[in-house]
Amino acid sequence: MSTDNMRIWSLVEKTNTQFTKKAEVNGQSITSLNGTAMVMKATEMFGPIGIGWGYKILEERFDEGHEIFAGEGEKRICLGREIGHTIRISLWFIQNGQRGEVEQYGCTRYQYKTRYGMTTDGEAPKKSLTDAVKKALSMLGFSADVFLGMFDDQNYVQQLQAEEAIESAEDRQVEVERQQEERLTFIKNTIETMKTALTPQERKKIHDHAVRRLIGRRDERGAARISLELKNLEAGKTGEEAA
Repeated sequence: MSTDNMRIWSLVEKTNTQFTKKAEVNGQSITSLNGTAMVMKATEMFGPIGIGWGYKILEERFDEGHEIFAGEGEKRICLGREIGHTIRISLWFIQNGQRGEVEQYGCTRYQYKTRYGMTTDGEAPKKSLTDAVKKALSMLGFSADVFLGMFDDQNYVQQLQAEEAIESAEDRQVEVERQQEERLTFIKNTIETMKTALTPQERKKIHDHAVRRLIGRRDERGAARISLELKNLEAGKTGEEAA
């Protein structure tokens, strides 16, 4: 795969955790992205909006959904229909003197039923536009880690937060040393806990949890150290015998 083909993607795929939050949509837990933060990232990549990148609205409409009823039997009445707002945009950008374009849709509920009755969201058009811009940028790789589901892995999120802490620290070396000490303490405590496990199954469970965390933080050496200790314990060796 050409490095040039992935150049934009590799530069914008990681998401700053401070610009995300957990949300629930249709009963599902998702990671919500801050739209302004994505615009800022696009500006860093391409330049000011309107000069290095931008968008054009190609289509905008309100779509009727299913009927909404209240009551039962003869008392059942129609309250109206759900209405959704849809927008289609063409997002353009300039890169290396070439112009690229991406088309995407944004959708938002406009009129719908809540537990308190029918409601209308007057900001639906704005939300649909933000949705379309975010989706279009995602096709270029912006916040790909969120759209690929990597934010569902808490270990990945913690690794990002650790990197951000170093980046924003007044004394980066002090922060690096603090994280290294935290890592060594975690590995030591894990090994001690495995030694006191009552059954092989319990020991394996402790091992697997620690390895997942370390691999999520791209600490292959730490994961290998934990796995070696498990192997020694299963063979009945002590730390001194293993050495």
